[in-house]
Amino acid sequence: MFRFGGEDLATAIVNPATNCLLVLNVLPAHRSHGLGAAIVRFLQCNFARVVESAVPWFERNGYVSRGALKQGRRLKTQVMVKSSLLTLAGRVTEIYGAQLRTTEKAGH
Repeated sequence: MFRFGGEDLATAIVNPATNCLLVLNVLPAHRSHGLGAAIVRFLQCNFARVVESAVPWFERNGYVSRGALKQGRRLKTQVMVKSSLLTLAGRVTEIYGAQLRTTEKAGH
């Protein structure tokens, strides 16, 4: 729960085991002022499960869609990953691949 001046402004639920943002809801009167983006930056979740209508907002805030939309109980949802995580994964793959090629050439 995010509060200011004794008023509840927003809520977020994160699965700590997967570092996945499952819920983010900002009261309508406080939307479009940067509060949701500030919360996402504060939480630093690598993953988010997002309702279809919120996908563009998460893309503007540094997330990339992964896989197809899935039908939930009432809404379609999208798994999204922080774009910086993909960059890191690419670097790790590049380094690890180079090490493997070097090891294979050495006959190990």
